[in-house]
Order: sequence, then structure tokens, then C-alpha cells
Amino acid sequence: MKDLLILCPTARERRTLPKLAERVGVNLRFDEFGGDYFDDLLGENPDLNTKPLDIARLLDETVQRHYDDSLAGIISGVGYPGMSATAVLTERLDLPGPKPQPVLLCEHKYYCRVRQEKIVPSATPQYHLIDPKNLSPIDDISMYPGFLKPVKSCMSKNAFQIKDKDELRQRAKESLLPELFILPFNDLVRLYTDWELNANYLIYEELLEGHQVSLEGFVYRGEVTIMGIIDAIMFPGTFSFKRFQYPSTLPPDVLLRMEQIASTFMSGIGYDNAMFNFEMIYNPKKDTIHIIEINPKIASQFPDLFEKVDGSNSYEVMLRIALGMPPGFVRGQGKYRIAASCVLRTFDDKLVKQVPDQDNIQSVEQQFPGAMVQVIATEGKKLSDQLQDAHSYRYGLINMGADSEEELVRDFENASNMLNYQLEPVS
Repeated sequence: MKDLLILCPTARERRTLPKLAERVGVNLRFDEFGGDYFDDLLGENPDLNTKPLDIARLLDETVQRHYDDSLAGIISGVGYPGMSATAVLTERLDLPGPKPQPVLLCEHKYYCRVRQEKIVPSATPQYHLIDPKNLSPIDDISMYPGFLKPVKSCMSKNAFQIKDKDELRQRAKESLLPELFILPFNDLVRLYTDWELNANYLIYEELLEGHQVSLEGFVYRGEVTIMGIIDAIMFPGTFSFKRFQYPSTLPPDVLLRMEQIASTFMSGIGYDNAMFNFEMIYNPKKDTIHIIEINPKIASQFPDLFEKVDGSNSYEVMLRIALGMPPGFVRGQGKYRIAASCVLRTFDDKLVKQVPDQDNIQSVEQQFPGAMVQVIATEGKKLSDQLQDAHSYRYGLINMGADSEEELVRDFENASNMLNYQLEPVS
């Protein structure tokens, strides 16, 4: 059997991928690639003793370690550093995979906007580049309210809605992700692009309103395929996701326009032999579609949603493409009409006194066939000790299939009530 290297594997991937690998006929080998370096820098209390990661050296060592191996492919379900490194390693080891620059382009939110403006201008929001070391140009910005985020972002961390110039000036002083987190990315930009600017910047954009979706697709040997479009349903009045529901309820003509935008852009930047994900938004009042951001990776919450509705697991598609095999994606052959990834979330920090044990999880999954429960919280820690967005705190996920939205909402409420979480207020 062939060997496939998985960089930066998540707990979800360690649990899910082995069964899919058996179906594909491949042996999986996991490589942490940097260990806990990146996670340690993004918690509520970052590890101040972390030493800078020399990613060029790490890449060289990884190439040397696997140069004489029987590797048939390398892939990651994580954008940075996983897919950034995958693109470099597959090129150096002559394996199937995307080129480094298109992957880095999607990760560098400023240069990605610049290319969007050239390739799909109607889908590109207005934006301004902000240098935290020189805030004087903020005086010339008149676009309020707006949205501020780091050029190198991660899970909406340090991303904020901005109401006026004073708030923009204050947030711009504190919104970069930690320097040690950005440093390896800047090294990759220096080594594999000719860009003048690294990622030590912020991007301020017009505030987009409307129906938000997540579009999932892949490119295989130059051909773009859109797997599907998932509705992103928020908690009212927030930017925090309540659930992701597939398929989208938007009109077919709007969905087709979104697919055309995504296909045009990914072809235009030369992205190939990998998965991708677009976050997009449709404003029904203006009949406009805009790109929120593009991720050069699979959306790890969605693989079983596609399997529930279409009969194809997108993790399996990812494995097959990484091996240079035809993706084998099919549509409309699943057991359910709709599926969703529902988020267990609180808007106040909590101390985690207890999380569901395996017996509790199994009882929920047996009560609701097809359900998948993932515990995110860690017993004994605060929710803020783990990577969260800037506005709320996730502590679990439940993926479910159903024949109607009403059934889905009801089953999620009942399933979440069965899970034995104990969360206490943080004093």
C-alpha cells in the first residue's frame, strides 16, 4: 500500500481519516510539523518562553527525512502551517500538490484582495491596508462602520467590527497576531514569493451584510469542481456561527454566480491539485456577492455533511487528490436531505468542570443515528485557554443529518441536553 503523510493532524483527523484511508487503500503517517508551537501562541495566555520556529530548517529536515521514503503524497487539513508547508514539500519531493505561491496568496489576505480586484472585481469589497507602526493614514479613511482583521489571520482571532475612526485607531494598535506566530509565514513569503510586504499588517474592509455561506471545492489537474455551498447561520446580532447547514437555501441563480466567481479566481491564480474553501456573502437588497476570505484547505467541519447528503466524504476526496487519484466525488446519494454542523457555544468565559465521557458521547450518537459529537473544551481549563474567536467561546460540535430543518433543530437541542458538560462562571 502507498504511504500518505498528514501534516499538522487535528484530533478530528486522527479519529476520522484512518477509516477513510482503508477505503482509499493507503497507509497514513502523521507528522506534527512544529508540534504545539502555533497553538501555544494563540491561547489566552501565550507561552512567553516559546522560541522562534525556523521553518526553512524544519522544511529541509522534513525533506531529508522522507526523501528516500515510499511516500505517494503529502496533505494537511490545516491552512497554516499545514498547507503552506505541504505546497513546499510536494514541490521539492515531486509529489502531487499545489504550488507554494497560490497557497500563500490565499493565506496573505492583502495580496489575495489585490488579486481578487484584478480577477473578480465585482466580488471584491473595498479595503485599506493598515500599518500598525504608522497609523496616520487612518485619518484619510471615511468608510465606517467597517471590519478589521490581521493580514495573517486565524479563526477570526483579533477580527473586529469597527464603528468609527477612534475605535479603528485603538484596535489597529493591538490586532496583529503574535510576532512569533507570523514569523514563519513571513519567512515563507520571503522564500517563495516576490512580494514586497510581509504579513505584519492589518486590512480594514467595508462591512458586508447579507446571507453568509461557505463554498467548498477542489481543483484536480486544472479542473475546478464546486462540491457544494453551505449556509453559515449566525447567532442573532453577532459574528459567531450557530450552525453550518447544507445544502444552502439561496436561489439557484445566486449559487451559480458564487460557483463561477470561485472557479474563475482559483483558475486565475493557478491553484491546482488541492481542496479550497470560500467564505462569501450575498446581499439580497443589492443583489451583490462578495468574497469574505479564501482558505487553501478543506473546511474540517463539513466532510461528513457532504457524506450525509451526497454520499461522498470530502476528507476522502482530499486523500485521493493528494495521491494523484481521481477525486471520485458524487452528488445526491446520501441518506439525508439536509445536514448541519451545530456549535455548542457560550458568550461568557467558563471554567470547564466536566466534559462528556466516551459512554455519554456514544449514547448520544446511538440515540441520533449519523450524529457525530466532538468535544472541544478541556476539563480543568477555562474556555479562553483554547483558541477561540474574538467574540465567544466554543466548547463542542454536533454534526447531524435530517429530512427537514425543523427536525434538525429539534434533534440538536435534545442531543445537546444529553451531553454531560459542567461549565461554571469564571470569577
